[in-house]
Amino acid sequence: MGRHFPPHWHSSWIHPFQSRLTLILVGICLGLLLQVKTHSPADLTIDSHYEQAQLQSAIQQLEREQIGLKESISHLRERLERYQRSASSETETLRELRDELGAQRMRAGLVATRGPGVVVSLDDSDIANSPPDVDLNPYIVHGYDLRDAANLLWLAGAEAVAVNDERIVASTSIYCVGSTIMVNDTRLSPPYTVRAIGDPAALYAVAMDPAYLRDLHRRVQQLGLKLAVDQRQEMVLPAFEGSFTLEYTQAGGE
Repeated sequence: MGRHFPPHWHSSWIHPFQSRLTLILVGICLGLLLQVKTHSPADLTIDSHYEQAQLQSAIQQLEREQIGLKESISHLRERLERYQRSASSETETLRELRDELGAQRMRAGLVATRGPGVVVSLDDSDIANSPPDVDLNPYIVHGYDLRDAANLLWLAGAEAVAVNDERIVASTSIYCVGSTIMVNDTRLSPPYTVRAIGDPAALYAVAMDPAYLRDLHRRVQQLGLKLAVDQRQEMVLPAFEGSFTLEYTQAGGE
């Protein structure tokens, strides 16, 4: 036997179900509407405007930084140019001072010198057959002979002079200690060579002129001293190796 429900019960069960279904459908629609509203074109436009504003602000900031960097580069370039001009001026001044110092060192005899000139050779007389009681002083070369020869070559225009590889400078002394000749406090022995750099022809003419060094030429002729003058197209004179001792001299004031 089938079951029978009262008509009023069937109607009461249908109505709540329809109400629930309606509520569910309404909720779904509201959710869809809210979702559409959240991602509406208006909202997308607002976000796009915000991002563009942010991007524009960043671009402007970068442009300001670029302008500042350009100004810094310009200032640095100006400073670099000033330093370069100053360095160039200092370099030129240092070059001039270095050239002048080199010239003064050469004049002072502190560097080796190369050039043409003459060699004056002097040696003692051969006195092996001389009488036993004869005065030997006129037969040997003395310090004043070398000093006179060096001074004559300076007078004739020599630019540098050396005696037996001892460079003659302003403080050089040439003197005898007994029969020994001292030059720059260095003991020399014969034969002696006085070398001078300058015009070879002019130096040779003066050294061979009998009007000069008369006593030396006389002793050469009469006592057999040995004198020879040779021209050279190239020779090297050594630098002065001594020291300049200044005991009383000091730099002057204004």
